[in-house]
Amino acid sequence: MIKKWRTFGLTCLTVLSILATTACSGSSDGKPEGESGSEAKNGDKVVLRVMDWADSEKPYREKFIQDFETKYPNIKIEYTLLTVDQFQNTITTAIKSGDAPDLFPIPSNMSLSMAVKGDWYQPLDSYLDDEFKNRFVDGVFVEGSTMLDGKIYSIPAMAAVPSTLIYYNKQLFKDAGLDPENPPTTYSEFREAAKKITEAGNGKAYGIIEGGKQIGRWKLAAMDWSALGGSGLNQHSPISLVTNDANYDSKPVIDVINLFKGLKDDGSYHPKTMSISAPEARALFGEGQAGFILQGEWSIGVWKRDNPNLDFGVMAPPIPDDGQKGYLPRSNVGPWIGMSKTTKHPEEAALYLKEYFSKDYQSVLVKAGDRFSILKEVNETASDIPQFKQYYEIAQATSRLVPSPLIRNSGLSAVYANYKDVQPGIGDILQGVVAGALNDPEAPLKQLSDGIDKALEAAITQAKSEGADIDKNHFIFPNWSSDKDYKAEDYKALP
Repeated sequence: MIKKWRTFGLTCLTVLSILATTACSGSSDGKPEGESGSEAKNGDKVVLRVMDWADSEKPYREKFIQDFETKYPNIKIEYTLLTVDQFQNTITTAIKSGDAPDLFPIPSNMSLSMAVKGDWYQPLDSYLDDEFKNRFVDGVFVEGSTMLDGKIYSIPAMAAVPSTLIYYNKQLFKDAGLDPENPPTTYSEFREAAKKITEAGNGKAYGIIEGGKQIGRWKLAAMDWSALGGSGLNQHSPISLVTNDANYDSKPVIDVINLFKGLKDDGSYHPKTMSISAPEARALFGEGQAGFILQGEWSIGVWKRDNPNLDFGVMAPPIPDDGQKGYLPRSNVGPWIGMSKTTKHPEEAALYLKEYFSKDYQSVLVKAGDRFSILKEVNETASDIPQFKQYYEIAQATSRLVPSPLIRNSGLSAVYANYKDVQPGIGDILQGVVAGALNDPEAPLKQLSDGIDKALEAAITQAKSEGADIDKNHFIFPNWSSDKDYKAEDYKALP
């Protein structure tokens, strides 16, 4: 799974520690002093180290690596697969110790500007030609997102679609007397359906399962589903597009948390939920142990491969009983993999990127139902799994592209670098509610909202003292409308 929280995360202390550790690594052109890094000596193979958290891609990546090493026999790929939570800790430690992989994605709790400022990555332009860059659809290389100061630092993993749609087990629907062709649409209907599935399951199947160990999944659910209720929250900014402040204690957020609390009170959660990761939850869903699960499109290929008899459908998240007041926030395509500033093998790393983002390999991933590609024409020619097409159609119908402050003004990177994350966050709070450790979330939500507003104000003040020409207005988009995609001309229309 490679979806992520893209803007806020590391505390100021952690960022400064990373900066201090890595500031002197490498020469000005991104290569360590005295190292060309382009050739293996004495017949030895170049070992290219790659690290990420793309667990759903594992079987296809293994074949890709085999094919790559056959095509380039002088290169040996050392690939490390972690969970997203493991990765965030591991990569920070690796960089601080001077042992960064050659290629690795940006952590889900960090902005590209912070990573580049910390000397994590080097520009890719010198190693990637125009033919490669022209493979991608429009909007992949955007200043403030995948580019900084006109240079490409990172390539996205996939097309951006929400990862909080719902999969449901059609057989468990039938067993519970539910219509598998008419899944629930409102909070009350969703809760009732989960309860019926649990009762019919008689201890063998439950209404819903989640990877409860992963805070990020709870966080996404709270933000995305509350946006349907009109919260205006999204991954690009710490504040709401509706209220222009951190409204995590607003009615739409509380309604979502109360829905999840109701599912917990009904006993609808699978008993292993709080002790497992998202891949583990996905596997149990594939075995028919739960009626619902919130996951991204990458799950489809896994089930088609590992659970070919699973009869499942895709549905939109439920809306509040009093009606829909917004859309799922669809993010701009964001950064993913980049080349280490200290790599000794930039040419070999570039070869890896060219093969990975080839039409042949990306078509394998789309055909397998792993992701929607960012390459031209691949989605149209390679997609043939019905649920995969269904997921894309529902995602497009229920989501809208939201504005990004960083695209509006890349100078806001100074704010992100100084922003101190507030804990416990919305993911921690929702996790605590479902675990039964927190009965009344309203006070923590109010503390979170107040804390985020203060943290943002402090970060803006600090950035301005360092010479940044920014203010809070750069986080406010008066021409945004929740029912429309926010496009390039909308940024241009801002004062």
